[in-house]
Amino acid sequence: MVMPARRRFAGPALAVLLAALAGCGAGTETPAPDTSPPQETATVDTAPPTGITALRCGAPFTPPTGGGLYLTGRFPAEAAASGPTVTGTVVVNSPRAVRGVATPRAEIILVRDGRVAAVPAPQDSVAAVLDLKPSQPRELPGDAALTSCGALAPGSYQVYARVVFTPDSGTPVESFGGPWPIQLT
Repeated sequence: MVMPARRRFAGPALAVLLAALAGCGAGTETPAPDTSPPQETATVDTAPPTGITALRCGAPFTPPTGGGLYLTGRFPAEAAASGPTVTGTVVVNSPRAVRGVATPRAEIILVRDGRVAAVPAPQDSVAAVLDLKPSQPRELPGDAALTSCGALAPGSYQVYARVVFTPDSGTPVESFGGPWPIQLT
């Protein structure tokens, strides 16, 4: 008995195809080749913008002066060293009217013996409009992340706040406030 040509060809070809699929993970589809034009690659730079102080655990810390904004803070005098954060309020004021964007929370740094003991907690919001007029301060919440550089020992620390402000006219500037004492127990 002679088999039709169609069946003879389909049987071995199907067997080869199934064997190939079994070796590549049966049930998966091979994606179509990408025919879109090539995209430019981008590199993410995690360094702070030029002129912005890098904050690193254990690094010596002396806040820069200037920045144009005045920061005052209200933080508890005492907190548990084992807590996740210490929350306070930073009041931002300007001697002249300014408008731009800043992070919606002040960045809080803890310092002990002149070295960074806790860096600012990451923020999930990129920026908020900051429209300041003289004698109309703006309050921003701020959190000190107590475990950002590892467990903190009980003792005396200094709290500093930083606000990075980008005026509508351009370049980001940073302003610092502090120190305010805090005792971790």
